[in-house]
Amino acid sequence: MSRISYVDGKYVEHENAYVHVEDRGYVFADGVYEVALVINDVLIDWKEHCERLQNSLDGLKIDYQVSMFELESIVKELASRNNLNDAMIYLQITRGVAPRLHQFPKSDVKPVLSMTVSPFKLPSNESSNGVKAITLPDLRWKLRHYKTISLLPNTMAKQEAVEAGAEEAILYEEDGTVTEGSSTNVFIVDKEGCLFTHPANKSILGGITRMGVVNVAREDGINVKEEPFSLGILKEAKEVFITSTTKHVLPITNIDGKKVADGEVGQVTKKIIELYSKYINKQL
Repeated sequence: MSRISYVDGKYVEHENAYVHVEDRGYVFADGVYEVALVINDVLIDWKEHCERLQNSLDGLKIDYQVSMFELESIVKELASRNNLNDAMIYLQITRGVAPRLHQFPKSDVKPVLSMTVSPFKLPSNESSNGVKAITLPDLRWKLRHYKTISLLPNTMAKQEAVEAGAEEAILYEEDGTVTEGSSTNVFIVDKEGCLFTHPANKSILGGITRMGVVNVAREDGINVKEEPFSLGILKEAKEVFITSTTKHVLPITNIDGKKVADGEVGQVTKKIIELYSKYINKQL
């Protein structure tokens, strides 16, 4: 069975899923995206993904009004055509095709929606022994709360992590403030069992999984503080984990070649993994 993708209103064979050479996403990274999951034919946190997508579009002044139901219909049709009950969805909207001028094109230019799906297995991470991370300076632009396709600094950081044998690169500002990972949000647990993560402001992309973890932790009575913390505090933390749509809750047990605490997955992290798994299962 051929893989099928969706480009500008048409379902096409993946190998023929092309965009125009003057699509502004291609020449300027002038577009936004979302990554979401379909599990057992259910779109996970779909409302939240659509709300963030609209926020990103509004931030870039791309005139596209997101309809949850229309996009859901396309996603489900695409998953069906690919014979997938469990899938990762990549959804992208660019400003459209126009001559290469830096200023926005006239209003008659139509935004271009494209989607791909790929098989996905829901991670449990319940038996994970933790993974390695490295730390790197945060070289990204200053509007990180918009989920744009301008991801070159992220990909360069991720590649450095891969070359160092690590799962993720944890980024920090010039003053030492930890922001997030190259494709994840970062949490730490201090010696008192308090959970910290950077506030969802313009310095980070507020993850959907991040929001879910904060909510389930608070509901369970865990003390959660959305406050910045430094690189030094990160390396002194009792527990560290990262979150994202595809990784869910993944423990970090080694940073820059040194163990996090005793190098074992901590009890708070294990509890968060359990709580978040239950949260996902409630949607199925």
